[in-house]
Amino acid sequence: MSGLNREVSIEFETPDIFHELPLHLPSEVLDAALWELAEKIWPAGTEFQRETTALVYADLTDTLMADGAMYASLGLFETEGGEVSTANLIARVESVDAEEPAVVAASVQEELAFQEHRDVHPVDLPCGPAVLSFHSTEIDGDSALSSLSFAHVELYVPSSVPGWLAVLSLSTPSFAELPRYVGWLRQIGETFTFRIAAQPEEASRTPTDVRSVFG
Repeated sequence: MSGLNREVSIEFETPDIFHELPLHLPSEVLDAALWELAEKIWPAGTEFQRETTALVYADLTDTLMADGAMYASLGLFETEGGEVSTANLIARVESVDAEEPAVVAASVQEELAFQEHRDVHPVDLPCGPAVLSFHSTEIDGDSALSSLSFAHVELYVPSSVPGWLAVLSLSTPSFAELPRYVGWLRQIGETFTFRIAAQPEEASRTPTDVRSVFG
């Protein structure tokens, strides 16, 4: 079967701190799923907090789907100091040249290494070679709010099915907890697998055609 007649699905497991956003759900069940997510985020919160959270993530879900995200979740846990640490985790799949995974990984590493202020490392996962990248960004504040910095960790995983690259992107303002998030991202990478599924011949080969399956 040619590349035009294939699609790749990805599977991985996430730690319990990550609460999945209900992407790709039918509209008739989306509101209920968003409310369930809000209840997980605010188990002892008020109705107003849950309603506001559900509305915010409804907008975010629409944006992520428009951007072609296959998976998104909110990481949420209490630190040893009693503070709440948060992170966003997003997975997407990109179309790349149909090379061997090692060649794709080397190309990604070389391209990222040329970008300023990035720390890039090759990693070996059970599914094959991958690339881990670190960088940070800062959002300028206004007269009422101070600027906010984010740490970004990205795991680039070439597919064993030639022509695809999975990207897991984690962002957090909690720099002190970054080692824990990196450890969780590595755990996710350890469970990462690719599968091939049949696809109608007339379907086009784009990242949005790729289906995701998450355990």
